[in-house]
Amino acid sequence: MNYKLRYSQKTYLFSIYGLLVALLLLLFFLCFYYFYSDNIYQTAKTKSETISASIHKSVSTELNNMSTISMNIVYSNAIKKNFTSFTHNNTDTINLEHFTQSRENVLAIYDIITAIIGPFQSASQVNLYTQNGICIGSGFFQGVINVDLNTVPWYKDTLDKNGEKNIFLTDKLSYSPTKIENMSNHHYLSLSRVFFNRNNEPEGIVEVVQDCNTVFSLISELKQKNPSTSFYIYNEHNELVYPYSSAPEDNINYTNTIQEHNLSPSVGYFINIDSKHDVLMSYQKVDSYNWTIIAVEPKEVVFRSLHSFKEGFIIIAIISIIFTLFLCFIISSRLTQPLSTLTNSTKMVTIDRVLNENETLLVPINSNILEISELYQSFCDMYEKLRDSSHEILLLKSEETRAKLQATQSLINPHFLYNSLTNISIMAEEDMNSEIINICHALCDYFRYITTCDETAVHLSLEISYTEKYIECMKMRYGSDFIYTSNIHESTKNILIPKLIIQPIVENAFKYGFSSSPPWILDIKSSITNDQKWLIYIEDNGGCLSDQDKEKLLSNLYNLNRTKELKSLRIGGMGLKNVYLRLQLLYGTEAIFSIDNSQKNRTIFIIGGPIHLNKEDFYEQYTHL
Repeated sequence: MNYKLRYSQKTYLFSIYGLLVALLLLLFFLCFYYFYSDNIYQTAKTKSETISASIHKSVSTELNNMSTISMNIVYSNAIKKNFTSFTHNNTDTINLEHFTQSRENVLAIYDIITAIIGPFQSASQVNLYTQNGICIGSGFFQGVINVDLNTVPWYKDTLDKNGEKNIFLTDKLSYSPTKIENMSNHHYLSLSRVFFNRNNEPEGIVEVVQDCNTVFSLISELKQKNPSTSFYIYNEHNELVYPYSSAPEDNINYTNTIQEHNLSPSVGYFINIDSKHDVLMSYQKVDSYNWTIIAVEPKEVVFRSLHSFKEGFIIIAIISIIFTLFLCFIISSRLTQPLSTLTNSTKMVTIDRVLNENETLLVPINSNILEISELYQSFCDMYEKLRDSSHEILLLKSEETRAKLQATQSLINPHFLYNSLTNISIMAEEDMNSEIINICHALCDYFRYITTCDETAVHLSLEISYTEKYIECMKMRYGSDFIYTSNIHESTKNILIPKLIIQPIVENAFKYGFSSSPPWILDIKSSITNDQKWLIYIEDNGGCLSDQDKEKLLSNLYNLNRTKELKSLRIGGMGLKNVYLRLQLLYGTEAIFSIDNSQKNRTIFIIGGPIHLNKEDFYEQYTHL
């Protein structure tokens, strides 16, 4: 019996008002939360993009300055003239005997380099190398020394670039005799390039060295103002240049992250890093050097203020809801008091009081609400009319009940019903009262199932349940000579299958499979195949289906004229032909209908089809039913 939940008007008003306020608060929270979070995101995104752009500009300026110094030296005719003269006088190593002749060349070179880098030393060190390994240094170190170029780490890369600039990170200032400048925590950028003579032949190498604290000075300032933001700079080989004192704490190469997510420069993104945490990341490309500048900030830091707001708002929302619910309760109680009085009066109404013209049916109510007063008057009028029409209503109700019974009886299988009634009469003569009650319940449930609800598909567990109602009725007939077992796999119970698809095969088993001597055994099982199809096995021990009969039966089914046969198809139809046609109609080539008689004294009917768990999906796919 279906149970309908009922509640008072006071509860209804209280629930509606309370739910409305809660929904409004929730809607307000969601809108404001979205707006606030989006605003935080846009602000953080803009900030990250601005920081990246600022660092890009600063680093580009410093690198361009180093490149400009190197180019000015390369294209300085005065330096070339003195350097060429110096090289001719010192073809192998520094010759002290001829150094007096070269001294003027070196001093001239010093003067020109000093003029190029300016009085404020726009570069920490400038070195000129001859091809035979003599270095002329100007800056922190000023002098001429012999150098084994093969031991210089950037030498081969610089030669390979054939005049293009080559940048290298070092932790010391080359050939500096000053210990302060060679401290382990000091780093320098070295920009070197080959320069050529008038015949376009390599003549030497110019190296411009700059202090990393100067190149990355803006990053240090931004780091102090934004301690939660991390900055990374990678060179053209995706090697970490900054921070030069240590690798990233999470050991992540962010250039790989950029490539994996196909990120665009100058735009902030929320990126999930190694499924561990989310970060806000933006980057800039220094195109002329193919460097990548990256700014990274943890997402939890970005939305830290949002979490505080959320906690405060939840507290306010809870207090507001409690207060509003209390107010709604008071209002609903006052509004529904007259209705409660009217309800109590109607509960006292009986058929005898309705038929008694001298009886006062309803207690007068005192309400200033027009609708409630009209409702009270309508109840009074209704009960007055009820006195005149009560007998007619009872008669109509009786006729309606009889009509429903006749409609239900018209849908029942007469042959099955008559056999069941015969069994009931025999059991009544034998005083089998409890069995009669059981078979009546089973009959009621089964006929209610086949005559109500126009659903085409039902859950397998429901179909099995009502098939067992039918089997229970038959068990009353066969008694202990009939044994029924089932093994329904738990994973198949919620699968949707066609309604009344099992009962015709079970009925076929009773008709043909029980022609042998008892005991008669009927077993129903279910399973799921590897290719995700449901299967139901209906097995009996009649063993009377020969291979010839099996092939004939299957051949007749496989060669049916579907167009002709489908015209008579109905959900309550019986027979193997009906089962086969409905499976074909539903599943087409994916339908499964087979018979296994390979085991001695066993006949197994196997049906199946694709798995569907949702009725909406089922009916959407099989709209033809």
